[in-house]
Amino acid sequence: MTERATLVTDRRLETNRWNYSICVSIVVAIAAMTNWSLSHPALAFAGILADLLLCILAILFCALWIDQIQDFKNLNNAKFSLLNEMAPSVDFDIGHPGAVVSFCPFEKEWKKLEELDALQKLGYSKIIVLKSTKREYFIPGAFIFTYLSILGLLLFIVVNHWSLSLTQHSFKMFPTFP
Repeated sequence: MTERATLVTDRRLETNRWNYSICVSIVVAIAAMTNWSLSHPALAFAGILADLLLCILAILFCALWIDQIQDFKNLNNAKFSLLNEMAPSVDFDIGHPGAVVSFCPFEKEWKKLEELDALQKLGYSKIIVLKSTKREYFIPGAFIFTYLSILGLLLFIVVNHWSLSLTQHSFKMFPTFP
């Protein structure tokens, strides 16, 4: 059972690395698309729209990432709770039942962490986690902030450099485009 809990933690860390790589790749793709858009004025609007769509999808991806972290933490919390419940009932000497009593290591570990003030309740959930967990949530949150900033900047560019011609029903670019 402890091996499975360790596997869940390893999977969570691997998923975080993978998601981080995807988010960095999306930032690079947005930068490349924006650069390309600015160097091809005739297709600039299409490139900016592609960037806007990519930002929205990236924000949704980061929300999924945060949910994945929460799911992994819930799964590990359930596994260790079950181990804590089982520990007092484990017989270590089959020949002499009850002769060797469980040390209940997970329960003692949590008590020690409480003494060290290393635990916190996670948001509105019933999960208690290490205080460093906030850092794990910070990374996808920082990417969301980055994508929202890019989204705002792109919208600013669209609003300031394109105008809708009501007579021709098409987009025209202003002559001064940075």
